[in-house]
Amino acid sequence: MTYGTKYGSTAEIATRIGQRMTASGFDTDVLQANLAIDVTKYDAVIVGSPIYGGKWLADPTLLLVVNHERLRSIPIVLFSVGMIDVKHPGKLRELHDTWVDEAFNREDVDLNIIASVTFDGAYWRRNLPLWMRFVDSIIRFSPQGDYRQWARIETWADETAQALRRIIEDTDDTIDASPEC
Repeated sequence: MTYGTKYGSTAEIATRIGQRMTASGFDTDVLQANLAIDVTKYDAVIVGSPIYGGKWLADPTLLLVVNHERLRSIPIVLFSVGMIDVKHPGKLRELHDTWVDEAFNREDVDLNIIASVTFDGAYWRRNLPLWMRFVDSIIRFSPQGDYRQWARIETWADETAQALRRIIEDTDDTIDASPEC
């Protein structure tokens, strides 16, 4: 499990997902995305990022793009976090799908993305730099508050753990059933 975060909301979601994966029997690392992560030591990879300006943060994006050759046979699950659905329901999923298509569903990347989801985040003006607080006081980007739906996040994590378990076991069965050379 790896993630990008700007103000901590996505990190907290990733931590909760990681806890649910561990409770489901997976050995789970929850790491902030960076290029030093050895993706080949994992049976599956979950990657999340907030969406700002219609795009993920650079670190989780680069982790997937740079490692696309190594990740080709590993199941990947993506999640995006944002506040836009608070004012415009359905918009976060639209931004997520457009971003995933542009960034990862390209012929030169070709990842094994098996699922993706979007979650509402948390937004506190006090986390912004001073100049952004001034701009936000005029424009009001998003209403302040914690809009994360923890029960939905946990249910999704539990269902994803079950799905990944089936995929990994099916892959292991295929490998075990192959004739020895």
